Amino acid sequence: MNKEHLDSLIKSTKKLSILYVEDDKIARDSTLKFLETFFLKIDIAVDGEQAYAKKHLKKYDLIITDINMPKLSGLELIEKIRRNDDSVPILILSAYDDKDYFVQSIKFGVDGYILKPIELEQFYTIISKIVKRIDLEKSLIEYQNNLEKKVEEKTRELRYRCYHEFYTDLPNSQRLQVDLLEEDFSYLLLLDMSHFSTINKEYGKVFANHVLVRTARILEHHIHKKAKLYKIESDRFVILLKDASTEDVHDYCKQIVAFFDNKNVKVDDAELHITFNIGVSKVQEDVTETLINSEYALDKSKDLGSRHYEIFDEDINCFRDEKEAVRWLRTTRTLILEDKIEPYFQPIQDTQTGEIFKYEVLARGVLDDRIIAPIFFIPPAEKLGLITSITRIMINKSFEFFQDKTHQFSINITERDLLENYMVDFLNEKMMTYNIVPSRVTFEILENITLIKNNGKITQQLNILRDMGFKIAIDDFGIENSNFSRLLEINLDFIKIDGVFIKNLKENARNRTITRAIVNLSKTLGIKTIAEFVEDEEIYNIIKECGIDYAQGYYVGKPEATLIS
Repeated sequence: MNKEHLDSLIKSTKKLSILYVEDDKIARDSTLKFLETFFLKIDIAVDGEQAYAKKHLKKYDLIITDINMPKLSGLELIEKIRRNDDSVPILILSAYDDKDYFVQSIKFGVDGYILKPIELEQFYTIISKIVKRIDLEKSLIEYQNNLEKKVEEKTRELRYRCYHEFYTDLPNSQRLQVDLLEEDFSYLLLLDMSHFSTINKEYGKVFANHVLVRTARILEHHIHKKAKLYKIESDRFVILLKDASTEDVHDYCKQIVAFFDNKNVKVDDAELHITFNIGVSKVQEDVTETLINSEYALDKSKDLGSRHYEIFDEDINCFRDEKEAVRWLRTTRTLILEDKIEPYFQPIQDTQTGEIFKYEVLARGVLDDRIIAPIFFIPPAEKLGLITSITRIMINKSFEFFQDKTHQFSINITERDLLENYMVDFLNEKMMTYNIVPSRVTFEILENITLIKNNGKITQQLNILRDMGFKIAIDDFGIENSNFSRLLEINLDFIKIDGVFIKNLKENARNRTITRAIVNLSKTLGIKTIAEFVEDEEIYNIIKECGIDYAQGYYVGKPEATLIS
């Protein structure tokens, strides 16, 4: 030990608060003078009970105690302290070097045992170790506190970021949903920036983001005092209004449109004319319903062009129809995924013999004992990209149905079926599974399929199917820009004349003329004709007179789940 080390130790111990316990006044006074060299903050207790009471009221960095004391001995005091506090350093200062005392002090986790009178060298060594331990523990506590503080700061930052959009720093869609649930707003305005994709393409995404930020600042600066602004996905903002009437909403939307008509958005050296479409919905208890309604209104406003707004109203037909369409999207997905689309069979009759020539397989949805017509689920299936799934279902179920029968049958296929190149392998698999020969099967396609830009690929696919032995029919012929030269490329077996002509044959002489022309040209080309929508005997006789080969319609038979007996 040298003076430099001792001074360094004293500098550390001066910061500590200690409790000194000694019942003998003479020993206490003399020891106290020694301790005051090292410690500034010294509390004194004259017995174990007083020491325990002081320890209970105050936190000490170090306890120094005698052993033999009245009421509560030093070892009893240590044992009692250790029941609740195993970390405070305790130093025994005693005139006794009894072995039992040493054993018990070790048992109770004493940090040092110094014999009286105190020797500086021994005291220095023990106190140095205790001070190191205290410093280490304080450093760990400080580190932990700093760490907890940093964690709290980061948590606050993450929570803030979770509820604020990155570029504009405005409340985001998560905050919007929370506020709609927790606060009392009356209307939601969904603002969609017009032609933002053009800005993206022309100037790049970095510049486009600057446009969004600048627009956000403008909206923020002019926001109504009873309104709150949010930045949600892409180029969209939301404004929530409190205590607003329908008239207030109309005024507010007009103000937004008028403001940006007269205010360009400046970014760097560029000035951009920004316009919005606005969809408005009344705030409902159901947050999702509120947001969906604003989307419907926004779509309607876009139909009118830029700079328009629309307020959602359940009673307006267009909104009601749109909601119904969305419901059918969900229903269609259910029908397909849960395999609830079944084949129905409508007979097609030979007009010369009166015999059933074949059956057309028609898709029907079956849901909760309801039979759903294809007009409700075919268009949604096309939107969902699931139309080929319906074709697969119809092929599989009709092949299975007709495997033990001899009838011919026809199945409708779509543009997507022909473009996805799955049909050849799929049909080979099903023919093998159900022992169906291809000559029994006719595939019906809509006339407009032959007019699309992928006509070459579609024609190739149809000719492959025909080479395999399947027959090909054009459905609804006559309603599009009918072109026999294109039809010749496909090498058709049947033409189904659209019901638009057939239904009015009784009253419309022009339709009868067109129908006869189609029949005559078809016969010249060796193509059989089928009349759709044959609803009564009079129409049946007219088509027979026109030379049409086959009849299909309610007069012959409705679509049913079973065949005509």
